[in-house]
Amino acid sequence: MVPILATALVGRSLGVPRVRKPVVLRALATDLTGTVHSVERRGHTVVFGLGPRELIVSPMLAGRFQLVPPGTKDPADLALAWPVDGLELRYRDDVQMGKVYLTPVGVLPVGVPAVGVDVLGPDFTVEVLTRILGKRREMIKVVLMEKAALDAMGNAYADEVLWYAGVHPRIPACKLTPAQVAGLHAAIVTVLGHARDEIRRRAPPLDEKLRDFLHVRGRIGPCDRCGTKLRTLGVHGHDAYFCPQCQSEGAKVGIVDWKNVGR
Repeated sequence: MVPILATALVGRSLGVPRVRKPVVLRALATDLTGTVHSVERRGHTVVFGLGPRELIVSPMLAGRFQLVPPGTKDPADLALAWPVDGLELRYRDDVQMGKVYLTPVGVLPVGVPAVGVDVLGPDFTVEVLTRILGKRREMIKVVLMEKAALDAMGNAYADEVLWYAGVHPRIPACKLTPAQVAGLHAAIVTVLGHARDEIRRRAPPLDEKLRDFLHVRGRIGPCDRCGTKLRTLGVHGHDAYFCPQCQSEGAKVGIVDWKNVGR
């Protein structure tokens, strides 16, 4: 979503928005304007750089964006709509849990949690991941989804990363061997980098979650690697999809041979 927004909006100007659900606002509507210099993901927020200010949208569970021609019929869940040089940028939220902030650059709004290391940035190394996991006794899937540690991974991508790395979702983070940590680092960079590139290439509608290229999430068929039937289990309030053969709880799997993994 963010690469698509960046391609469409950088260099264009956001006009004064129409406000349909003011409960999402944490700033004056007339302030939410300016030329878009950048669009980036920061944790579970989308940050629009407007020169010395940042427009930060925290979509929470249900928020989503659309780019439509002006005059398109308003959907019932429309919260805000900005005119953008012949288009309209819409933020939709049918449960009104999302929040829209306007802050000086670098100022974290109250209510928006700090985020950890960018897993697709140059600072994310095996050594950094080793320090993050450290002596943490939580299940590894829980740590992967903790935004204060790693920026950022949701339920679906955590499952995919663990499958690629051959790591069981319930293994305590501190129990991973050095080889498993190295494999997990490689899987994070590979899976999320591929997802970013695939979504950018296919450019789906902004409100569509593209998941059909994932190997495990939402599937009930055989594992693409070994043919064993995929399973689900609970992990600290979340469900996890995994392969009981490739991700055996006690296995010391290490790094997967990427050439043997189908796409």
